[in-house]
Amino acid sequence: MTNVVEQLRRAHALVAEARAAAVRAEIAIGEGGEIFDGATRGSIWPQVVQMRRLSHDAGDDVRLANAALGEALDIIDGYCRSIAGHGIAGVVTGADQVEGASSGPAGERAGRTPDAELIAERVQAGVVIRPGSVDRISRLPDGRTVWAERGSSNGGVEHILSKRRIEDFANVGVPKDRMLDLVFAALERGTVVGYSGIDRPVYEVVFEGERRRVAITVTDTGLIVGAHPISLKRKLRTHRYRS
Repeated sequence: MTNVVEQLRRAHALVAEARAAAVRAEIAIGEGGEIFDGATRGSIWPQVVQMRRLSHDAGDDVRLANAALGEALDIIDGYCRSIAGHGIAGVVTGADQVEGASSGPAGERAGRTPDAELIAERVQAGVVIRPGSVDRISRLPDGRTVWAERGSSNGGVEHILSKRRIEDFANVGVPKDRMLDLVFAALERGTVVGYSGIDRPVYEVVFEGERRRVAITVTDTGLIVGAHPISLKRKLRTHRYRS
């Protein structure tokens, strides 16, 4: 079983690498098209019209490839969950509750049970983390550990699930009970496609069969402090900070 999961992790990493390349290609095609349009504005040469059409078609093809690779990541992750009880990134599901957790109606734990081992690693590393307030924690494919806390003055679960954000996510078809799932899916298998606000990375991920974009702020230590959805039509900065 361990060998199978390891092979799935490797396959997932290779597909994620290919998807990252597809995203970079989509951005490059878009930027190249803008430069070409600016330089040929007003031209009636048929070659110019043809080049614009080819650029548009290439962008569509890359976007389709991007979506297909995202679906492949979902399939690999789902297969890993079906045979090992957890996803590629090692997030523990509600069915994998820690030993000793109470059962029955009075002791049922909604959603996922935080991974005690990952929390202990953060504590041993001297990272400021409040174990009893961790709502969810995950180790990402790149080795980073990220988590969301409740009751944090720096943001966190309450900030992400604020009334305003619930409405924002609902407007793009994501209900409240799936918001954190989307945030962690974006961090675990998404690709940074640009930046929003001051310096918030925007992740793109195929989530429940649909391409989604969500901007997420994570501290250097791994604490998730905020997130909001981004329209697929919105133009993003390619550089982290405004020039």
